[in-house]
Amino acid sequence: MSSIFPGDLWAVGEARIDGLSVIVRFRTGMPSAPDRQVNENLIIISWPYTGIESGMPNDEDKQSTNSFEEAIEKGFEGSDVGVQVACLTGNHVKEWRYYTRDVEAFLDVFNQCLAGHPVYPIQLRMFQDPDWKALSELQPEGSDQVH
Repeated sequence: MSSIFPGDLWAVGEARIDGLSVIVRFRTGMPSAPDRQVNENLIIISWPYTGIESGMPNDEDKQSTNSFEEAIEKGFEGSDVGVQVACLTGNHVKEWRYYTRDVEAFLDVFNQCLAGHPVYPIQLRMFQDPDWKALSELQPEGSDQVH
């Protein structure tokens, strides 16, 4: 499904939430309106952690979340079921944002990715977001690049 982002460009920025730094990695463009409408299901995966005083993960949290992230990125890499659009880290939580056309198919691939992994302290939330606000809200104003 990464074909809806042919340039596959990402940016990294920093925000502050509750006085704590949050590192935001996000795609710089938007898919065409028809692609956004077909893939209107937003899935947010959240991993709360204790971390360090600044709200960033400690070394153990980093290792665990990186292992998790590598597994899901690898699983969805060649898939046409879901596409990651952002990852936020800070304020004692790591969050990944994905879009999909088929929630059940997404969950099937997601579970296959994690087969054999330990149980992770994650939460999945699903929303309909045909305008892709969960991505556009992270992009700088006036960033209307459509792929």
